[in-house]
Amino acid sequence: MEHLVERYRNNEIDKEQFFQELMTAYGSQVTRLAYSYVKDIQTAENITQEVFIKCYKKMNHLKKDASIKSWINSITVNKCKDHFRSGWIKHLRLNVDFANWLKSTVPSPETEIAKSEEHDELTEKVLGLPVKYREVIIFYHYQELSINEISQILGIKVPTVSSRLRRARLMLKDELEGDQP
Repeated sequence: MEHLVERYRNNEIDKEQFFQELMTAYGSQVTRLAYSYVKDIQTAENITQEVFIKCYKKMNHLKKDASIKSWINSITVNKCKDHFRSGWIKHLRLNVDFANWLKSTVPSPETEIAKSEEHDELTEKVLGLPVKYREVIIFYHYQELSINEISQILGIKVPTVSSRLRRARLMLKDELEGDQP
Protein backbone atom coordinates (compact mmCIF):
# COMPACT_ATOMS: atom_id res chain seq x y z
CA MET A 1 0.00 0.00 0.00
CA GLU A 2 2.94 2.32 0.61
CA HIS A 3 3.75 2.23 -3.11
CA LEU A 4 0.23 3.51 -3.77
CA VAL A 5 0.90 6.48 -1.46
CA GLU A 6 4.07 7.26 -3.41
CA ARG A 7 2.19 7.08 -6.71
CA TYR A 8 -0.37 9.51 -5.31
CA ARG A 9 2.31 11.89 -4.03
CA ASN A 10 4.01 11.79 -7.43
CA ASN A 11 0.69 12.62 -9.12
CA GLU A 12 0.69 9.31 -10.98
CA ILE A 13 -2.89 8.61 -9.81
CA ASP A 14 -5.64 11.03 -8.87
CA LYS A 15 -7.06 11.50 -5.38
CA GLU A 16 -10.36 9.71 -6.11
CA GLN A 17 -8.63 6.62 -7.49
CA PHE A 18 -6.23 6.61 -4.56
CA PHE A 19 -9.04 6.74 -2.01
CA GLN A 20 -11.06 4.11 -3.81
CA GLU A 21 -8.11 1.74 -3.47
CA LEU A 22 -7.48 2.86 0.11
CA MET A 23 -11.09 2.13 1.11
CA THR A 24 -10.94 -1.25 -0.61
CA ALA A 25 -7.72 -2.17 1.16
CA TYR A 26 -8.57 -0.90 4.65
CA GLY A 27 -12.36 -0.58 4.79
CA SER A 28 -13.14 -3.84 6.55
CA GLN A 29 -10.15 -3.47 8.88
CA VAL A 30 -11.31 0.00 9.96
CA THR A 31 -14.87 -1.28 10.49
CA ARG A 32 -13.62 -4.19 12.61
CA LEU A 33 -11.46 -1.86 14.68
CA ALA A 34 -14.31 0.61 15.18
CA TYR A 35 -16.63 -2.26 16.08
CA SER A 36 -14.19 -3.47 18.72
CA TYR A 37 -14.69 -0.11 20.44
CA VAL A 38 -18.36 0.68 19.93
CA LYS A 39 -19.81 -2.85 19.73
CA ASP A 40 -22.50 -1.79 17.26
CA ILE A 41 -22.18 -2.51 13.57
CA GLN A 42 -24.12 0.52 12.32
CA THR A 43 -22.12 2.88 14.49
CA ALA A 44 -18.88 1.19 13.36
CA GLU A 45 -19.87 1.66 9.72
CA ASN A 46 -20.64 5.35 10.36
CA ILE A 47 -17.28 5.81 12.05
CA THR A 48 -15.62 4.09 9.08
CA GLN A 49 -17.17 6.65 6.76
CA GLU A 50 -15.99 9.47 9.00
CA VAL A 51 -12.47 8.02 9.05
CA PHE A 52 -12.20 7.94 5.27
CA ILE A 53 -13.68 11.42 4.94
CA LYS A 54 -11.01 12.69 7.32
CA CYS A 55 -8.31 10.77 5.44
CA TYR A 56 -9.52 12.35 2.21
CA LYS A 57 -9.43 15.84 3.66
CA LYS A 58 -6.13 15.45 5.53
CA MET A 59 -4.08 13.34 3.11
CA ASN A 60 -1.54 16.11 2.72
CA HIS A 61 -0.84 15.91 6.48
CA LEU A 62 0.46 12.34 6.22
CA LYS A 63 4.18 12.43 6.89
CA LYS A 64 6.48 11.03 4.21
CA ASP A 65 7.88 8.26 6.43
CA ALA A 66 4.60 7.46 8.21
CA SER A 67 2.82 4.16 7.74
CA ILE A 68 -0.58 4.56 6.08
CA LYS A 69 -1.93 1.67 8.17
CA SER A 70 -0.85 3.29 11.44
CA TRP A 71 -2.22 6.64 10.31
CA ILE A 72 -5.63 5.17 9.46
CA ASN A 73 -5.72 3.17 12.71
CA SER A 74 -4.87 6.30 14.68
CA ILE A 75 -7.69 8.24 13.03
CA THR A 76 -10.07 5.34 13.71
CA VAL A 77 -9.16 5.19 17.40
CA ASN A 78 -9.62 8.95 17.74
CA LYS A 79 -13.00 8.83 15.96
CA CYS A 80 -14.12 6.04 18.32
CA LYS A 81 -13.02 8.04 21.34
CA ASP A 82 -14.84 11.09 19.93
CA HIS A 83 -17.94 8.94 19.63
CA PHE A 84 -17.82 8.06 23.33
CA ARG A 85 -17.23 11.69 24.27
CA SER A 86 -20.23 12.82 22.24
CA GLY A 87 -22.56 12.13 25.18
CA TRP A 88 -25.38 10.45 23.29
CA ILE A 89 -23.85 7.00 23.47
CA LYS A 90 -25.44 5.38 26.50
CA HIS A 91 -25.96 1.70 25.70
CA LEU A 92 -23.44 -0.66 24.22
CA ARG A 93 -24.77 -3.91 22.79
CA LEU A 94 -23.13 -6.96 21.35
CA ASN A 95 -25.68 -7.83 18.68
CA VAL A 96 -23.46 -9.13 15.88
CA ASP A 97 -21.14 -12.10 15.88
CA PHE A 98 -17.85 -10.26 16.35
CA ALA A 99 -15.83 -13.23 15.18
CA ASN A 100 -17.04 -12.57 11.63
CA TRP A 101 -15.58 -9.06 11.80
CA LEU A 102 -12.23 -10.19 13.13
CA LYS A 103 -11.53 -12.37 10.10
CA SER A 104 -8.73 -11.05 7.99
CA THR A 105 -8.85 -10.89 4.20
CA VAL A 106 -5.66 -12.93 4.22
CA PRO A 107 -5.98 -16.40 5.73
CA SER A 108 -4.15 -16.51 9.04
CA PRO A 109 -4.03 -18.80 12.06
CA GLU A 110 -6.58 -16.52 13.76
CA THR A 111 -8.97 -16.94 10.83
CA GLU A 112 -8.76 -20.70 11.10
CA ILE A 113 -9.30 -20.60 14.85
CA ALA A 114 -12.28 -18.25 14.41
CA LYS A 115 -14.22 -21.20 13.01
CA SER A 116 -14.10 -23.01 16.33
CA GLU A 117 -16.12 -22.47 19.49
CA GLU A 118 -12.97 -21.70 21.45
CA HIS A 119 -12.32 -18.64 19.34
CA ASP A 120 -15.90 -17.46 19.82
CA GLU A 121 -15.40 -17.70 23.56
CA LEU A 122 -12.08 -15.87 23.37
CA THR A 123 -13.69 -13.15 21.25
CA GLU A 124 -16.37 -12.62 23.89
CA LYS A 125 -13.70 -12.42 26.58
CA VAL A 126 -11.67 -9.88 24.57
CA LEU A 127 -14.78 -7.76 24.06
CA GLY A 128 -15.44 -7.92 27.78
CA LEU A 129 -12.09 -6.34 28.64
CA PRO A 130 -11.94 -2.65 29.54
CA VAL A 131 -11.18 -0.53 26.45
CA LYS A 132 -7.58 0.24 27.38
CA TYR A 133 -6.77 -3.48 27.50
CA ARG A 134 -9.03 -4.52 24.63
CA GLU A 135 -7.43 -2.08 22.21
CA VAL A 136 -3.87 -3.31 22.79
CA ILE A 137 -4.93 -6.96 22.41
CA ILE A 138 -6.72 -6.21 19.15
CA PHE A 139 -3.91 -4.09 17.75
CA TYR A 140 -1.20 -6.56 18.73
CA HIS A 141 -2.83 -9.92 18.05
CA TYR A 142 -5.47 -9.21 15.42
CA GLN A 143 -3.97 -6.28 13.52
CA GLU A 144 -0.42 -7.55 14.08
CA LEU A 145 0.99 -4.13 14.92
CA SER A 146 4.23 -3.72 16.84
CA ILE A 147 4.29 -2.32 20.34
CA ASN A 148 5.94 0.85 18.97
CA GLU A 149 3.16 1.29 16.39
CA ILE A 150 0.51 0.78 19.08
CA SER A 151 2.28 3.36 21.24
CA GLN A 152 2.14 5.90 18.41
CA ILE A 153 -1.50 5.20 17.56
CA LEU A 154 -2.72 5.45 21.15
CA GLY A 155 -0.36 8.25 22.15
CA ILE A 156 0.99 6.36 25.16
CA LYS A 157 4.50 5.25 26.10
CA VAL A 158 5.93 1.90 24.98
CA PRO A 159 6.24 0.53 28.55
CA THR A 160 2.58 1.38 29.11
CA VAL A 161 1.59 -0.59 26.00
CA SER A 162 3.68 -3.54 27.18
CA SER A 163 2.17 -3.36 30.64
CA ARG A 164 -1.39 -3.19 29.29
CA LEU A 165 -0.73 -6.08 26.94
CA ARG A 166 0.67 -8.20 29.76
CA ARG A 167 -2.25 -7.28 32.04
CA ALA A 168 -4.81 -7.98 29.30
CA ARG A 169 -3.33 -11.41 28.70
CA LEU A 170 -3.49 -12.18 32.42
CA MET A 171 -7.09 -11.01 32.57
CA LEU A 172 -7.99 -13.21 29.60
CA LYS A 173 -6.17 -16.18 31.12
CA ASP A 174 -8.01 -15.73 34.42
CA GLU A 175 -11.36 -15.43 32.61
CA LEU A 176 -10.76 -18.51 30.48
CA GLU A 177 -9.49 -20.60 33.39
CA GLY A 178 -12.45 -19.44 35.48
CA ASP A 179 -14.80 -21.00 32.90
CA GLN A 180 -13.16 -24.43 33.23
CA PRO A 181 -15.05 -27.00 35.36
